[in-house]
Amino acid sequence: MRYKTIADQIISDIEQGTRVAGTRMPPLRALTKLYGVSMTTALNSYRLLEELGWIVAKPQSGFYVTQPLAEQKTPTPPSFQSRMTDPNQGHSKPFIAPSVINPGPGPLGISQMCPSLMPTDAVQRSLKRGIQRLGRRLHDYPDRQGEKTLRHALERHFLAYGFPFSADELVITNGCMDAVRVALEATTRRGDAVAISSPCFSGLLELLAGLSRKVVEIPYTEEGIDLIQLEQHLKNGTVKAGLFSTSHMNPQGTSLSPAQKQALAALASQYKTPIIEDDVYMELGYEKVTPLPAKHWDSDGYILWCGSVSKTLTAGYRVGWCLPGRYLPDVVRRNEFSHFGVNSPIQMGLADFIATGQYHSHLQKTRLRLANQMRQYRNALVGLLPADAALSNPTGGMVLWVQVPGLNTTELIKAAQQKGISLRIGSQFTTLPLYHDCFRINAGWPLEEDTDESRLASRHLHALAEWVARNREE
Repeated sequence: MRYKTIADQIISDIEQGTRVAGTRMPPLRALTKLYGVSMTTALNSYRLLEELGWIVAKPQSGFYVTQPLAEQKTPTPPSFQSRMTDPNQGHSKPFIAPSVINPGPGPLGISQMCPSLMPTDAVQRSLKRGIQRLGRRLHDYPDRQGEKTLRHALERHFLAYGFPFSADELVITNGCMDAVRVALEATTRRGDAVAISSPCFSGLLELLAGLSRKVVEIPYTEEGIDLIQLEQHLKNGTVKAGLFSTSHMNPQGTSLSPAQKQALAALASQYKTPIIEDDVYMELGYEKVTPLPAKHWDSDGYILWCGSVSKTLTAGYRVGWCLPGRYLPDVVRRNEFSHFGVNSPIQMGLADFIATGQYHSHLQKTRLRLANQMRQYRNALVGLLPADAALSNPTGGMVLWVQVPGLNTTELIKAAQQKGISLRIGSQFTTLPLYHDCFRINAGWPLEEDTDESRLASRHLHALAEWVARNREE
């Protein structure tokens, strides 16, 4: 097709250096004259280039050539034999680490998009319409399973990805972590061991510690989760459940392959063991096709799929969901008793934002923006960090996992705290003596814009990288 031919020519120009990173592309009207095509064809060419990461749109300014992704080695996952550990004892206590050793919110610490990138005004308008639709029901207690309007909106929304489920099977919760908590309480008891991937999001370790669950860390390999070790624990009955992120997982930003997700679902069915799937980053992939969750291949209902809008839209809404399969009755009951339902006006506002198509449009723009920002962060770090530093290559989301051999992250976090830089170090993502030369940063704040937020993110990133470089030199 003509628009693809034009896109291929522009890509060739960029690769040959005719168009360099940072330069402005011709306006759409100029492109139509240059190639003798319609405005629609010109726009489709630019949209394709944007999806492929060759150009980026800047509001009120136009399209610009992006910097090619720098080649860099990726972190080496450690090999170890998984065993049961207690997150409340031993090597570290992750359930208190973040609040103790981090100075508070900042652009590099919490996994979150910059607030200025969110459609705040549109979300507020949807909330107002949602409240109006409630009418006198505003005074009723919330439905214990969640507002039907929202559950049906989510049913239609995920059907568009090829992931069908019934609204009657879904439970609305106070965010994704709350969904995971309810799922853990429905499937395990105090003292039970839960299989997790290693490294594992520190918030999940905090939750498991708070619920007095033990953990079995399963090594993460270049192919994904070590399913051989996981199956051995399932066969032996060592673990009573699994808890895994599968798409754009935190902290690496990488994803399990469809084959691994399918195998995970098959293991859950074979050993009749619940697997809780934390899929909060599912809709933030950099590719055009949104990955399906492991739940898609769950034929017997042993996977409890959890998600929310906390990363994609607004953390303040505290709205999430759980698709608990065969555990639906227990999840609904525990959800009701723990907080007596989720705020109805907020649910109705979110339902409006989804049903009007604004959520889909927002996600389309956000994915492209995050892909460009991740490219900026990786390229900046390649230029700032020692040559042997390794960076993960995220498939989506906004977190980046960094490994610098020989780095003392205990000293790093002290220096970051003194400089007021929020950061997560490797030891916060494990109960084992691992990842002492690793840290995680958030790439959700833009680096190359003329805004206070961008300047703050850039300043913190450079200060962090400079300390690492000096530390290595010593």
